[in-house]
Amino acid sequence: MTNYVEKTFEEIFNIMLEDSLEKGLISHAEEFESYINNQEDISNFYVMSDAVLAKMFKIAYRAMTSVYESDKIDYAEGEDLDNIGKKRGIPRPKATFAEVNVTFTLMDVINEDVTIPRGVIVSTNDGIRYTTLEDIYIPSVESSATVKCKSVEPGVSSKIIENRLVNIVSALPYNFTCINNESSSGGTNEYTDDEYRHFILNWFKIHLKGSFEAFEYYFANCDGVDGYKLIPNWGVTGYSKIIVDPGDSYQLNEIYNDLKSAVAQYDEDLFLCAPEDVYIDIHAIVDVDIDQVNPYSPQEKENIKNRIISAIKTFIDGGYINRGGDYEGYYGGMLIGEDFIPHKLAVFLDDKIPELKNITFNYPEDYIPIPDEGKGKSNTIFIEMI
Repeated sequence: MTNYVEKTFEEIFNIMLEDSLEKGLISHAEEFESYINNQEDISNFYVMSDAVLAKMFKIAYRAMTSVYESDKIDYAEGEDLDNIGKKRGIPRPKATFAEVNVTFTLMDVINEDVTIPRGVIVSTNDGIRYTTLEDIYIPSVESSATVKCKSVEPGVSSKIIENRLVNIVSALPYNFTCINNESSSGGTNEYTDDEYRHFILNWFKIHLKGSFEAFEYYFANCDGVDGYKLIPNWGVTGYSKIIVDPGDSYQLNEIYNDLKSAVAQYDEDLFLCAPEDVYIDIHAIVDVDIDQVNPYSPQEKENIKNRIISAIKTFIDGGYINRGGDYEGYYGGMLIGEDFIPHKLAVFLDDKIPELKNITFNYPEDYIPIPDEGKGKSNTIFIEMI
């Protein structure tokens, strides 16, 4: 089987026709090509039989190919690839859960501390649900508390933008309102075969504690993470510094404990932190009337302007793409250490805002360098429509 090569229908059919010719079952080979190309109109009995048998052999070859490739990392797919990964102790990374901070506010004055156990279900108006990972604790002198929540369902479809978690599904002993002031983080789909194949090919390195591949595989399975960056041998003491996006205290503590117990070397020092926000201001002049027979009305321009501002925030911060009022797909935004380049933003806007004809950036005129430990964050965005 080392030299096995799957044969096509045409190859099988041609071999059978040659054999029939040698045995005198057909008179000549001049019409072989037409026999192959026209399988539905065959009057010769032997040629018809050869065509039927060739199809059967083709099916058998496909089955043999599947068996032949099932234990080969470079070719295996689906369940076969999963079986190879399991044998090496590297299961396929499943869809991860999105996470977000949600603020709960008491509607009534309560003259005592309030504690609500974790597990409270909140939802968006369209039914995306999250559950609290921490107890909601509000001292008597306070009226609100912010806690970490995780999506009930994994995958990109559970990601949400800001101000969407507004419904409290669980029955609570007090009246609360809830809101998420920022977009969720994390929430990825299951790894594809090609993405998974990369890990299986490096399985022995993944099992080596402290290796780059070990950290990479951990973060592939980590909930609530938008991105990360490893900086080995950092500082005078040789720490491994890890920048985690978004990197709130709850997330950093959880990841730190996981890494120390299962990924890092026993005596390896780790330093985890959130990326440093690098605020990006935008001042641009936009023209949407070029080549327009009928210029847009002021109201239409205002709508386009708002969509441009929303798209700029999505390009920098990430979020769902708003195309003409319909949300489609999720864009991850700028990565840790990725420089802001106005040209890339212009290309992004040209694709997402079809009405946009021209854009000129008054600020920034050139790219904005982002340090390796920083991440771009949208700030003041001013769009002038002409």
